[in-house]
Amino acid sequence: MKKILFVIAALAMFSQNAKALENEPEEGFTYMGLFGMNISKLQNHEYGAKAGAMMGARIDYVLPKAHGTYLTAGVDWTMKGGKGDEDIVLDGFEYEATGKYALHYFEVPIRVGFRYNFTESIGVYGELGPYFAVGVGGKHKLSIEEDGGYFRDIEEDFSYKAFKNYGYPVESFQRWDAGIGFRIGAEYNHHYNLMFGCDWGLADIYRNSLRDAYKDDPLNFGDTLPKVRNFNFSITFGYRF
Repeated sequence: MKKILFVIAALAMFSQNAKALENEPEEGFTYMGLFGMNISKLQNHEYGAKAGAMMGARIDYVLPKAHGTYLTAGVDWTMKGGKGDEDIVLDGFEYEATGKYALHYFEVPIRVGFRYNFTESIGVYGELGPYFAVGVGGKHKLSIEEDGGYFRDIEEDFSYKAFKNYGYPVESFQRWDAGIGFRIGAEYNHHYNLMFGCDWGLADIYRNSLRDAYKDDPLNFGDTLPKVRNFNFSITFGYRF
């Protein structure tokens, strides 16, 4: 009886392996357009998470005789940043406000991935690798929860371009960023994709001039600014061509 069960199990494993080989991704190039939503945060910054959008394109190359291993690269436009509550004191009165950094990047992810097809129509995959990014636009915006032209003028005074170097004490960021990220996804019918991913920035995006001026300010008693890095979680839909 044990021998019969062993043979049945062996045949089942062989059958599954044969099906996996039948459904292996075809080698060669494919292309994907994608769009989705980000939940991003500036790590080591007082602001919390904020939502944003992203869109981009990918090119995948399934390696020959590599059983689903592939290389992928792309170009994305992505919104990152952070959002938080602030208390603004004006003429001796305190007002509630919301501050927000909206940082727009062009980003180039380069990753190695592995794909497994359960059936001819359904496959799953995961990938890991670095990304490189440049800030192409961004703004800090303040919103005060009061009505009136006076408050709108104050909002304008506290709103500025996030990548421009205004000098201390205005908080601004360098344009270049880099980090590492991973993505997992599922594909249906060789076209429709749903993906979840995370990116961890490795670069300190504070400007060196801001950091040095902060340390030299005697009111800060020699303290230094923390290293601020991007973090991003994404939910993405894609269409493979």
